[in-house]
Amino acid sequence: MYKLIVLLSRFYTYFFLNGFYSIGKNVVIKPILNSMNRNHIQIGDNVNIGTFSWISVSTSYAGITCKSQREVRLKIGNNVDIGNNAFIVANNNVEIGDNVIMGPYVYISDHIHEFENIEKNLKDQPLSDGGETIIGDNVFIGIKACILPNVTIGERSVVGAGAVVTKDVPSYSVVVGNPAKVVRKYDHKKKIWVKP
Repeated sequence: MYKLIVLLSRFYTYFFLNGFYSIGKNVVIKPILNSMNRNHIQIGDNVNIGTFSWISVSTSYAGITCKSQREVRLKIGNNVDIGNNAFIVANNNVEIGDNVIMGPYVYISDHIHEFENIEKNLKDQPLSDGGETIIGDNVFIGIKACILPNVTIGERSVVGAGAVVTKDVPSYSVVVGNPAKVVRKYDHKKKIWVKP
């Protein structure tokens, strides 16, 4: 059964090959992918995208064009495993490093809906502009974690299940909670994970 699912996913992936800015070798996209403005998305080699994921770039909202001039606004590195029902969306710059693993229902974005004008409905207000969200190499992101705009997660860090990351995460750290806080750091001298 698993081999049949992989075969069907490879067939499904074939229909997306020409739409992206670039797409690497051995990419598997499992049905059903919701994706807009794929010409601004770069995907590396050996990437697995789980079922019912949303991997997209917003170029406008509420009739207002996003200001970014970047050709690539969402970059996914090599050997990345994205769990089912992921929601990853950019309008300026989201970068996911190499060898990243994500559980299901992970949310990553570089923007929010603006809400400054209380005279307007939320759906009629623009998206925030100019944000950047960077995920370093060899990062693990647990199920239902949320990575909010203008956050950098350092290499070899772990984001716990359900964590809401609102500020930068140092490399070699474990963060949990809402808002996420560092609960472990890797001690290179002792070669163990320790409490900060």
